[in-house]
Amino acid sequence: MVFSKLANSYFDEFPFRQRKKLATSSDYFFLSHAHSDHTTGIKSVLSSSDTTIVCSKETAAALKVLHRIPKEKCLLIGTNQSLDFDDFVIHAIDANHCLGSLMFVIESSENRKEVYTGDFRLGKPILDELELIQGADHLWVDYTYGDMPRYNFPSRKELISEILSLMLADGNYPHKEIWIAAYQIGKEKLLKTISDALKVKIFAPEKKVQIYKEIGGGWDIFTDDPDSGICVESRRRVENLTGLDQQTEARLLDSLRISPTGWAVELVSKRLDVHYFPYSDHCSFDEVNQFIELANAQEITKI
Repeated sequence: MVFSKLANSYFDEFPFRQRKKLATSSDYFFLSHAHSDHTTGIKSVLSSSDTTIVCSKETAAALKVLHRIPKEKCLLIGTNQSLDFDDFVIHAIDANHCLGSLMFVIESSENRKEVYTGDFRLGKPILDELELIQGADHLWVDYTYGDMPRYNFPSRKELISEILSLMLADGNYPHKEIWIAAYQIGKEKLLKTISDALKVKIFAPEKKVQIYKEIGGGWDIFTDDPDSGICVESRRRVENLTGLDQQTEARLLDSLRISPTGWAVELVSKRLDVHYFPYSDHCSFDEVNQFIELANAQEITKI
């Protein structure tokens, strides 16, 4: 359970709150980003309370499309901005995970500090704010690959170049349809680079198209045109052909399928029909342990 005593608030804990029916009330939920493992149960919680969601505008846009949560229920905070509450101040840092993802730093009027990373990838946006993060009384840190030494990744920039090279090699694109595995939110740097480089909009599920139209600001890179030539779908569909009609399954079997995921370290040698790249929006083993050392917190909880 991630509960901040300083803020009397929960961080990304809707499933826990709903399942355990906690008596503890809080005025705010601080939502780092809109991936489903962080938002399951969010609508049920909000329908039975006056709790306000504190999040980025991009996360609020995703909540509106995916969960029909009006923006009026969200208190927006931008990257490198702060909000001053009665007994504490909260600072938001770009978590370098997906569009709109935030890391939160809470400072109380009693000079205590807590840091909640949410999901993150160590990089310049975080290192630039290291002074604000360092020396926390309590650090909750995303430890997805933190105890797995094999999980060290190349930079995302390097992998984007490799993926583009594969797409253009041997006449693959535009002569072969390309399918890329991605969640409804995420992998934006990769997908936007592909869209810009090839000057094409990417076919995506209806909800994904709606989310990025709602976000706006140059992120209108998706289309509902199935003949785009480049398509994005969930991992289970791209990798395992799950939940597809016969016609779409035939299209995927005849396409070039790409799965950019940190788990590629394990999967790359097990599949020949899908091209895996260890493109991760989480820290590698080395990165997360370097971050913990740099943060120099008094107490650490790995999440």
